[in-house]
Amino acid sequence: MKHTANFAIAVVFLLIFTCTVRAEGEQSPSLTIQDSNFWIIETIDQTTSSSNENVTVSDGDYVRISLEVYNNVDLSINGTWELKVLSDGVWYTSMFQNESWLPYETKSPEITIGPMVEGTISLMFEVQTFNPSLNTSVKRDIRVAPNPIIFSSAGDSVIAITGEPAYVGDTLTGSILVKNQGEVEGTVFLRLTHDESSTSYIGQNVRISPGSSREVSVNFEFPTPGMKEFRWEVISSIGGVSLELNGSHDLIIMPQQQVQSGIKSLAWTISSGIELEYWVSLSDGPSRDIEISIGEYQAGLFTELQRFPLKLDQGVRNLDLKIPNPDNNLDRIRIAISPLDWTSGQIDDLFVDLTRPQPIIQITSCTQTPEIVDIHETVFLECTFSNIGNSDSLPGDITIMRVSDGMLYDEAGKNSISISTGESKVISTSIQEWENEGSTPLQVRYSSGSTLTTANLTIQANQVPSEGFKLPFDTTAALLGAVSGVVIMMVALVLWRVATERTPSTVTESRPSVSRIEKRREPDSIEVSCPTCSQRLSIPGGHVGRVRCPACTNSFEVGVEKNPARQEGSIEIEEQVEKEDLNEEKILYSSSDSDILSCPSCEQLLKVPLEKRPIMSRCPACRAEFKALRGD
Repeated sequence: MKHTANFAIAVVFLLIFTCTVRAEGEQSPSLTIQDSNFWIIETIDQTTSSSNENVTVSDGDYVRISLEVYNNVDLSINGTWELKVLSDGVWYTSMFQNESWLPYETKSPEITIGPMVEGTISLMFEVQTFNPSLNTSVKRDIRVAPNPIIFSSAGDSVIAITGEPAYVGDTLTGSILVKNQGEVEGTVFLRLTHDESSTSYIGQNVRISPGSSREVSVNFEFPTPGMKEFRWEVISSIGGVSLELNGSHDLIIMPQQQVQSGIKSLAWTISSGIELEYWVSLSDGPSRDIEISIGEYQAGLFTELQRFPLKLDQGVRNLDLKIPNPDNNLDRIRIAISPLDWTSGQIDDLFVDLTRPQPIIQITSCTQTPEIVDIHETVFLECTFSNIGNSDSLPGDITIMRVSDGMLYDEAGKNSISISTGESKVISTSIQEWENEGSTPLQVRYSSGSTLTTANLTIQANQVPSEGFKLPFDTTAALLGAVSGVVIMMVALVLWRVATERTPSTVTESRPSVSRIEKRREPDSIEVSCPTCSQRLSIPGGHVGRVRCPACTNSFEVGVEKNPARQEGSIEIEEQVEKEDLNEEKILYSSSDSDILSCPSCEQLLKVPLEKRPIMSRCPACRAEFKALRGD
């Protein structure tokens, strides 16, 4: 019995302990929501989220609710809290948030709602967990007093839209005139809300004094086209906004205007530089302001040439760009277009690749007529000049030069000849009175700016036929002239002897007579100095009269004071000196600082390029050959 009793006691004790442990193990977590009478409810300025210090909640106010939720157990709890508003007998969730509570932790949610409507607002704060049996909630009623109207419309109670017709990317402005009819100063702002996207646009705060009216506005835009419906409302930090200061508005947004550009024509020539025509177009819509930037690339380096604004109307606008003297290293031009104070679609930059103009002149053929020319005959030349480059040539000169000595045939030159791209020109010229026998190499040259092209040809001429030895004069006439000369000399000699050997006069003369023996004793010649150039001259010893210096051609008196009676022979000696001077072979020269110089024989003007001098040239007028020299 004793054992049985002990066993029974043990069983009872075990059952009691098991129930106790089970009871402790089944204890559930517990959350407590603060009593609603201790909730903090304050009116706030929606713009700044700070309290406006209003004691009562009035119609149109925004309120902020602050409360606490406690976790009373040593376990973490996960759940959700919600704030619900009763409307027409149905609880609607105004705000919710997922939340976690650590053991014995307190959370203090803050919730903002508004604008409040006059009357009694029923609120319920509810906490839900994964165990519905642990859900809890607390209710609170808020009395919303009527608010005296402070702000009302000062005109039409309809919002005005500036900027229509509106296109995607355009900035629009909504505005309305608001009047403060209260007794205190207040701040208001205009808010627009797009119903479809819930996007809100809030304007700047406008402070309005009692009795004053001011415009309240907001800027907004839409990124997509179509019909747009949005709500608008005027909001005040102190409430008292008339119900007429809110409403809805419909707006049509047109597709975004597009700007396009392109190249119309491009030309780069040596004579005119770069001439570029391009166009800019604007799609249907209002006029728009753009800015155009034009720059160039040289060896990869960009330099802006010009920047200017331009007003575009819908349609195409043609523009041009001229660069008179572009650098030879220029390889690219960029034209960039950007909108001013509006938004357009993507505008691609224009890039224009350039190729430097390069005329290439070739002399494809040169022929002579006749094929074999006679001496003193005119030879005609016909040469074909072709331009196989990518640009017209500048006006150039065609010259013909004798290869052996570089002499230019000026009468054969052609000036100011230009050859277009892909053009072939046949140029005819002539050389009059050809003077070289056999084969004579010539060079034809075309010079235009930095372009120089040459070609060689050989003129074939007939040989002068050989007739043996032939005197360059008529022998019969020469013989008669010789006989006549001998007779005249003999007569002159006889007369001279008679004159010099006649008997002296009995009349006393002023000068004593001189015999032939004494004359022979006189020096044969003497030296005198030219008073102009100091040249030493050798003259007969007894000469009296004028003498001409062969160096400077100056004429001066010799021996006049010593032997005035012998002046009669001076003329003969002077004439003899002149004849000797004429017989001397003279080398003719001519020089100038330009391509034009004058013939030293006949003063005919002719062209001999400076770069060819010194060179032997021939005057086309008098046929005199001379050496052309540089003026310096």
